[in-house]
Amino acid sequence: MKPARLHRPGEPRTPEPPERLMTVAETINDPQVTQAGITTTTDGRWAVYVTVPADATVPIESVEKQALGFPVVYEAELPTPVRAGPAYPGRRGGQGRGAR
Repeated sequence: MKPARLHRPGEPRTPEPPERLMTVAETINDPQVTQAGITTTTDGRWAVYVTVPADATVPIESVEKQALGFPVVYEAELPTPVRAGPAYPGRRGGQGRGAR
């Protein structure tokens, strides 16, 4: 199976993620993982979030083991980095409405 192109997290079932999950997400280590963090599944369960190459085969056994039973959401990394630009291109200094 390939990773999702875009993950849409659900409304969290609890206001804060478990401390143990935050520790797990900070320590995920695998050559295919480019970023790791936390998210919620579509049904609101807190989960480990990882980005991997779009052609990766998921689930990745080492990541699943490191997740210690928490769900893992795999998302395909973007083919090119997101380019940040001014909010209002063409305006002097890139400032928005009402800026003085």
